[in-house]
Amino acid sequence: MKKNLFSRALTAALSLGCILMTACEGNNTPEPGPDNGDNTGSISRFVIVAEAGSQEQSATYLIASETLDEGSVSPDGNGWETQSASNWIYYGERYLFGFQYNDGNQGTGFSFRLEENGKVTEDRQYTFNRTTTYGTWGDNVITASTNAGNNEQDSEGNYAYYLQFNYLSVTDGSSTTGSHIAENFLGNGERVSFAGFVEANGKLYTSVVPMGMSHYGVNTYPDAIVDPGYVANGSGGSGSGQYTAGMIPTTQYPDSAFVAIYSGDSFDETPVIARTGKIGFASGRMRSQYYQTIWAADNGDLYVFSPGYGRTTTTPVTNNDGTQFDRVQGKLPSGVVRIKAGESTFDPNYYVNLEELGNNNPMFRCWHITGDYFLLQMYSEGAENMSGTSAPRNELAVFKGEEGTLTVVTGLPDASALSSIGTPYSENGLAYIPITTTDGAEPTVYVIDAATAGAKAGLTVSGAQSVSALGKLSTSAE
Repeated sequence: MKKNLFSRALTAALSLGCILMTACEGNNTPEPGPDNGDNTGSISRFVIVAEAGSQEQSATYLIASETLDEGSVSPDGNGWETQSASNWIYYGERYLFGFQYNDGNQGTGFSFRLEENGKVTEDRQYTFNRTTTYGTWGDNVITASTNAGNNEQDSEGNYAYYLQFNYLSVTDGSSTTGSHIAENFLGNGERVSFAGFVEANGKLYTSVVPMGMSHYGVNTYPDAIVDPGYVANGSGGSGSGQYTAGMIPTTQYPDSAFVAIYSGDSFDETPVIARTGKIGFASGRMRSQYYQTIWAADNGDLYVFSPGYGRTTTTPVTNNDGTQFDRVQGKLPSGVVRIKAGESTFDPNYYVNLEELGNNNPMFRCWHITGDYFLLQMYSEGAENMSGTSAPRNELAVFKGEEGTLTVVTGLPDASALSSIGTPYSENGLAYIPITTTDGAEPTVYVIDAATAGAKAGLTVSGAQSVSALGKLSTSAE
């Protein structure tokens, strides 16, 4: 692995320059509010990631608030202005990390912390390989993506694909990179990607998503080709779905889900692989991003959710030149399975078909609330309308794992008026989720009771276009 220590010299120099110059523009530090901590003087603030400005020129602000339940806050004079980011992740209550995807190129990232005076401030800057999924592991925020390598080649000169990892240390600011060959990861000849990371039961769990066979895979593992008709005989597709002749561009196993279980502290080890044929792969998808849909309940049971994307695969596929080839189309609906705490295989007695519950919709992505309650964002117009980046995802529901029940959330704005749903924060049995509507109302944090699935309006963010994420930072968090 390659390690690059982060230097604070540039940050220090810039800070000194701003002190010496009376014309430093902008006030990025909000005035401190009352001490919202304990009698030791520790400070806690909810930190809201909001976008404000015009459509032509907007900025991202980190806004501190003492509550999410009521009132109003504004980025004006009360927010740290920062660069935009594709994804935001809170490392406990110690740090907030922002990652910029950069359209497949090397990524940039920042971490933020809460100062003793209650102000949000930038802590460190990072550069890292492109990322399609992310999480935490020990003292690191980790990211992963699958990319064409430049090391191992087949007899025809095709390079193997590799899983590339970034370990961003929260203790010393170092960034460490690593890689592992993505070809034949599951023993079926296909390259894979990871989707989400969960620390539980002294282990790390990640969903493994098979992606078909690359040119390297087809040439190196010919016995893994289920049907020669699945090998592309021409070029086609676009974006992340682009393909050329001689590869299998989509998985031959759309109706299986795989979870890798790591017991150490590095992806260099060989994980245990759990497989089930009750659901399709476990991941929400949006362009090149793989969203986490595996989460642990408080008792350590791992719940694995699948949208059932295999059904959206069409066959045959028409190439740019009009020729065609076949693909495997999945059949399984959106569902949930689990791996019980301490086990390394799926629970044979547990399966829930989500499309038989609630409004009969498939799920898109999800988050843990408390206990065995999970908040699900659903495709709101059924499985027949879940394809593409513009598919409507305007419904929320609460899933209770042990009982296998799904309750559609009530008290939200009408689904037809929803514009965006941000990443929630949960505590005390409540899920706080930011919602932006198309009717001109201020972005609002809605408070959802996990036990009842009832929602009510909480904090509003005036002057903002949208809110991406919520969380909490504390000066005493370790």
